[in-house]
Amino acid sequence: MTEILKSYRHAFRSMGSTIEVLLVGNEAAQVEAIAMFVRAESLAAEWERTFSRFIPESEISRLNAHAGRPIAVSEHLFTAIELALDGARLSSGLFDPTILPALVALGYDRTFDEIVDDGQQKAGRSRVPGVAGIRLDAAERVVTLPPGTQIDLGGVVKGLYSDMLADWGNWVGGAVSAGGDLRLWGAPPQGDQWIIGVEDANDPSRDVAHLRLDSGAVATSGTNRRAWQRGGASLHHLIDPRTGLPAQSGIRTATAISPTAVQAEIAATALVIGGLECPAARSQFSTAVVILDDGHIVTVRGSLGGQIDVVNLTARAAIAA
Repeated sequence: MTEILKSYRHAFRSMGSTIEVLLVGNEAAQVEAIAMFVRAESLAAEWERTFSRFIPESEISRLNAHAGRPIAVSEHLFTAIELALDGARLSSGLFDPTILPALVALGYDRTFDEIVDDGQQKAGRSRVPGVAGIRLDAAERVVTLPPGTQIDLGGVVKGLYSDMLADWGNWVGGAVSAGGDLRLWGAPPQGDQWIIGVEDANDPSRDVAHLRLDSGAVATSGTNRRAWQRGGASLHHLIDPRTGLPAQSGIRTATAISPTAVQAEIAATALVIGGLECPAARSQFSTAVVILDDGHIVTVRGSLGGQIDVVNLTARAAIAA
């Protein structure tokens, strides 16, 4: 007799985003699902206390305040910094966690909902120091930031959150979405594969493509997200470390498919910053769907290998080798 599967869903606000958890199990798994949702909210609250640069008492705020000195940190913060440094190395510096002073200089010095156009004051510019001077002591779990260096781990922590939840419990299948960083595993609620829509950069109510995959992760980065005005200039949060200014690569959004949500987030960010012609941007994904500034859609093959089905592309699509 075929076991009847049931899906359990929960959504809540945290980390400036909507967190969604979907679990697939048998009909007797409701109690376990509720316990999982409680753990998910508890971990999200811990993530806020650890990683929010907008909370002065957060662990990352304390680390940034003591740049130049060795600081012992929690396991989660140490892991996130390791992943960010790996991402910087694998993307040849396109993904860079040391962009925080540049973000602040451009006006992203408070939560995004609190940013206001300050009239005639022009956006500032700050040099991005890069990660070469950051020192990690894994044995003692100690981090040393060079003097004047501050880090923002927003590019990895939501992915890390999704990846961690995916490893909890013994579920037939499931999905965790944290601010758009999506991790999938096992059986979907319906059908044989997960089907993920790729949002139109100019019209969020429609999709320009659908992805079919058995497991893995999907993340989207774009210049249309977290964009604001300052001194009459249009700005966004994807900073090109080479200039200290918002990226201008000709890409509006990039949706990357990778084995983990951390990899997908790093890949999508590096692709938007580096552009289609940058080989380093392709090191962390198998396939990506890119929407260019002119509206054209490009399917890009990454260097991780594997074949992801991209279906229902609009007529503006093309293939990049």
